[in-house]
Amino acid sequence: MKKISILTVVFAWLILLNGCQDEDWNPAPDINDNIGAVTKISVNPDKNFFNALNPLASEEVEFTIDVDGFDVTEVSSVDIMLTFTEKDGTYNELEDVYVDKVYDAVKVGEVTTFPSTFALTAASAAESLGVDLSFFKVGDGFNLTFPIHSADGRTFTVALNSDLCQQPAQPSFGGCNVRWSIACASDLGGTFDFSTTVIAAGPGGAAGNCSNPVTGTGALTALGGGRYAVSDATFGQYDCAWDDTPAVGVRLVDVCNKISLTGSDQYGLIYTFVIKNNDGTSLTIDWSNDYGDAGTTVLTRTDSKTWPSELSN
Repeated sequence: MKKISILTVVFAWLILLNGCQDEDWNPAPDINDNIGAVTKISVNPDKNFFNALNPLASEEVEFTIDVDGFDVTEVSSVDIMLTFTEKDGTYNELEDVYVDKVYDAVKVGEVTTFPSTFALTAASAAESLGVDLSFFKVGDGFNLTFPIHSADGRTFTVALNSDLCQQPAQPSFGGCNVRWSIACASDLGGTFDFSTTVIAAGPGGAAGNCSNPVTGTGALTALGGGRYAVSDATFGQYDCAWDDTPAVGVRLVDVCNKISLTGSDQYGLIYTFVIKNNDGTSLTIDWSNDYGDAGTTVLTRTDSKTWPSELSN
């Protein structure tokens, strides 16, 4: 009986050992369970923002969307999700400032055929968000994201990993989102002749040394986003009244044909431009800085452009 019991125990251990060998205690990951997919987006450069200077209802953003499943993932559809940011939409009582308000994402479309062209109008965006079109204003932002649905029921909200979203230069990995805002096209950059009548020079300056009018050439250099570098914010006054180099560092900002100035010159002086007259070819401004320099300047375009008739302060 003892011999039979020993054989029975040995046989039981063999069965247990065989069962452990069939069970993989450290299985290797199945790449097919971890591979993802990406969207590939190409935005139409002629339809990449909502232009506030046009009737807003018909303004649209348009792009082509394609997908890549790396020959492993079959993509069945892509959702088009819109997140809206209202500029200065919330008042912060603690800091006494207005801050942007971000709304929950809403679905504005779905794509099932690739590649496809998708367009979103401002009117459609307003309807999807449940707001009136008049609710939108300059500076409001829009962001589209593209959750991907695979044929086997998985959903990818980010293309493989977030790092790929930061590589738009790689076409295969670009297209995690499309951003734009309500803005106005600005095209003030270019060259001009100036004719300045110097009215005043600050303490230490010699306005009398200026042979009015002071003439010369200048330029507005586009920096992007409606911002321009002014070649000389005194339009010749620093040269004749101070025997100095041009006043540089001042930026002209154009927001829907309303101009303002930011920055300061090399001495930290702040400037003001006030439009007095505009016939398209010539723009007359009164300018001054906070040191007492001032003048009236006529800027006459020397390129093929004209000053917009709606230009104002």
